[in-house]
Amino acid sequence: MLVTDGPVTPDALTAFVRQVPTPATYTLSTLFEDRTHPTNTATVAELTRTNRTARYRAFDSRLHVSQRDTGTIRQVSLPPLSSSQQTGELERLRLEAARQSGGSLSALATAIYDDATTLTREILARKEQAIGDLLTDGKFTLADEGGLSLEADFGVPATHIVSASTAWTTTATALALSNLLAWVDVYNATNGFLPGSMLTSLRVHRLLQTNAEIVGAIAGTTSGRTRVTLPEINDLFASNGLPQLRGPYDTQVDVDGTSTKTIPDDKIVFLPPTVSDLGHWGQGVSATALEMVNSKDVEMTWEDAPGIVGGVIKEGPPFREYTFVDAVGMPVLDNPRMLLVADVI
Repeated sequence: MLVTDGPVTPDALTAFVRQVPTPATYTLSTLFEDRTHPTNTATVAELTRTNRTARYRAFDSRLHVSQRDTGTIRQVSLPPLSSSQQTGELERLRLEAARQSGGSLSALATAIYDDATTLTREILARKEQAIGDLLTDGKFTLADEGGLSLEADFGVPATHIVSASTAWTTTATALALSNLLAWVDVYNATNGFLPGSMLTSLRVHRLLQTNAEIVGAIAGTTSGRTRVTLPEINDLFASNGLPQLRGPYDTQVDVDGTSTKTIPDDKIVFLPPTVSDLGHWGQGVSATALEMVNSKDVEMTWEDAPGIVGGVIKEGPPFREYTFVDAVGMPVLDNPRMLLVADVI
């Protein structure tokens, strides 16, 4: 049962958790803006656009009939995403409040807000990990997570999932610059424009700095240099029509006690000039939010329902109360052709 008469009401806790800031290291979450899907499904339309030309014609002759662009439309269901905190702290404070006839309600409220902050950060961490999963191969995959298995394949072209012929760890012979030029040509041929930036790890940044082909292109093969700077690399890239390197991305999250990189450190992700064109975080309406909308004791309208919500649940017997946060959402690729991922190690 959703507790609506406690020291922190569901609508107050929901307003609070929606203000918990996204950690500064969660770069992907800032690239994918939130968009609401009230039906809890995302419609993904992929159009194959061709830069066709019109035709000149003789006076009084028939008009040229052009072909239509082709496309596909898919529906993707947004899965629920939740976390809860079942500890003895909340129960102990509730017992103390009852013993003191309400004297410890402020401590109880503080414990609820503290739990809600921790749980919201867990939701934000899973969101960052989910976007990283999507950007690794164009698919969002859940393998029996909380009883849910799902694979949303957004159809990134096979030619946009590439690998280096020689691992870049072999810095003396790996053709890093040639690889990048070839991959950017593929991206340009597919989209009709160049990618805007590249996202990769500090490990890959350092491999680029010592790659013989890149060092030679910057300093000359007879210079004796074995290392170049990142500004020099970005200058080289600019002069060759290559996208700039973003700052190193090495965000990790805790998954069941194991520190896990949100994007493997052997990948380079090519992003479009306007990253918001690539995709978004699709958020829906959770069952908890619907319960709050339909409750006469909670001040939440349907317009406020999408997004993360928080509350306190009482269940039993034996009776227990615990804080939880609930959401519905997943990352969505709006334009799969604008993603290209390279495995360089």
